[in-house]
Amino acid sequence: MTRLSIALLLTFLSTSAFAKHPLMERFDVDSDGVVTTEEFKSAKCTIRDSKFKAADKNSDGSLSKRELLKARHILAVGKNCPKKSAS
Repeated sequence: MTRLSIALLLTFLSTSAFAKHPLMERFDVDSDGVVTTEEFKSAKCTIRDSKFKAADKNSDGSLSKRELLKARHILAVGKNCPKKSAS
């Protein structure tokens, strides 16, 4: 019983902790865990370079999930990117 409980707990933690946020699913085209300016451009976003650089706290040229979520209002993704079309 204890092994089963541990296995279930680990399964739950691994799926919820590493689940992709909808913004990451939308913009992280190559699924490498970060969003680049090129990926924003491929989604037809018009985000200023200065806003992207302000959001890129570690200056590595890409936004991690954490950086993207913290800066989503600064980046104004809803305003600067067209709605994702249903495919």
